[in-house]
Amino acid sequence: MHQPDVLLLVKDCLSESSLFINVEADFHARVPVVICKDKDSGLICKMSAGNENAFQTTSYLSALASRERLLHPLVVGLRHWARICEIDRAEEGGLPPYVFALMVIYFLQKRREPLLPTYLNQKVSVSLRLTCEMRQI
Repeated sequence: MHQPDVLLLVKDCLSESSLFINVEADFHARVPVVICKDKDSGLICKMSAGNENAFQTTSYLSALASRERLLHPLVVGLRHWARICEIDRAEEGGLPPYVFALMVIYFLQKRREPLLPTYLNQKVSVSLRLTCEMRQI
């Protein structure tokens, strides 16, 4: 599929989901994205297609989250705090969303008793599949 087709499909899937609100597409941005807001947490999510670096980062984060159940709630909590403090607006000079996930990962890796492996010391296998099925966790 071509990038615009993928983004339109993602937009349609998210619009039909009860988990997200304010689903919009910004095809005129430097990197075209679909933007939505998580209904429960209020966090904003931006999705793009054809961005290999973002895909690899997301795959790595997903693999780590499957290894450590504390990762996801800690990241959501830190992002919520950053939103309250208004330091999560990358377009206004703040930090991009993935930075908060990386900070939590670093913390969990560097604890006296590490809860996550470091990237260079252990391989993390990743398999990710895009579907229109949205499951509530």
